[in-house]
Amino acid sequence: MIDDNYENVMDVKLILLGETGVGKTSIINRYIQDTFSDNLMASTSMTYARKDLTINRQKIQLNIWDTVGQEKFRALSKLFFKDTKMVILVYSVINKKSFENLDFWLNSVKETIGNDFILGVAGNKCDLFLEQQVDEELAEEFAKKNGGFFEQVSAKENKNGLDNYIFKLVSEYLKNNPNVITDKTNIQLYRPNENNEVLKAGCCTGGTHKKIIRKYTDIVKENNGIIDVIFLGDISSGKTSIINRINKKEFNIKEKHTEKITNTYYPYYKGKMKLEIIIHDVDVDNKRSSEFIDVIKKSVIYFFVYDIKERKSFENVDYWIEVIKKIKENQNKDIFYVLANKNDLNKGDEGLIQRGMVLAEENNAIFKAVSAKDNDGIDGIIEESVDNYLASN
Repeated sequence: MIDDNYENVMDVKLILLGETGVGKTSIINRYIQDTFSDNLMASTSMTYARKDLTINRQKIQLNIWDTVGQEKFRALSKLFFKDTKMVILVYSVINKKSFENLDFWLNSVKETIGNDFILGVAGNKCDLFLEQQVDEELAEEFAKKNGGFFEQVSAKENKNGLDNYIFKLVSEYLKNNPNVITDKTNIQLYRPNENNEVLKAGCCTGGTHKKIIRKYTDIVKENNGIIDVIFLGDISSGKTSIINRINKKEFNIKEKHTEKITNTYYPYYKGKMKLEIIIHDVDVDNKRSSEFIDVIKKSVIYFFVYDIKERKSFENVDYWIEVIKKIKENQNKDIFYVLANKNDLNKGDEGLIQRGMVLAEENNAIFKAVSAKDNDGIDGIIEESVDNYLASN
């Protein structure tokens, strides 16, 4: 086990910026879960992920924000520049325009928070070198000119090591904070191998994915092979429709509201091992029942759902979060998601999307704008949440 006798714990906020399609989400998925999908859809909302690092006995909670690259969402990104410690500007080596637009993203950050952040410039998709449109030396010069650190990477093949690259940026941040790391000449990442030895950062040491596998057997035993997931939200939020989509059912606009606590079972596989995921859908009228309290206590993944066109349903997300905090003594290892549903409705309150992002950040939750009707942002969300849970335990 990692020694818990840390000098202190610090939050470090990292934001990825760049045009849509450059692979920001794929980079995060590779770094956090060591996974890649060729069929990943472009992000339609701000999303958040977390990775815990230990460097020279300093515990770092790296909070990573995946921003939206589409033109209409560019102004929203500025909401999250506050308190940012590190920025990675991402472009695609096969898309010259995505590189040319890095100036826009860099200026947006500087206009909001000045120059006090660590800058990375990452040319993604370097595995497609035969199609490369951006000269590597030109990109490296851009990074140097702006005081940044350049690397060509591949989220698909993990070429040049995303672990190493991000570790380098974190190390630079720590070096610039004199009260954090005492020995700045020998900064090492704590990444335990099978014998719990400390390894220096390296492209082949395995990262979080192998750590998840090693802990998987223990978690299966602890939970009797079961992980409880609960969906909470107002009657009109559409949580039942989201669960139906997760279970590969068609969308039904006349879906009946949940009248009690219902449970569905969802198989989850990691290698040759299997977990049984129990998804609980809760009727708001049952919130004082002993059954509801029991489900809250044993759940470890919480989805708070609201309707983007109904302000009341959003305001009640705060209520549900407080309910969890009152009923459950310790949520340190639990996973929270805030889902803004009905994102297919163009007449939804855009202010509620922005407020949902802020609410998620304040509660260490992952934010996603989804649509049960269009099945947007829902496919794979259970697997993602379970992977996040396994990584945090």
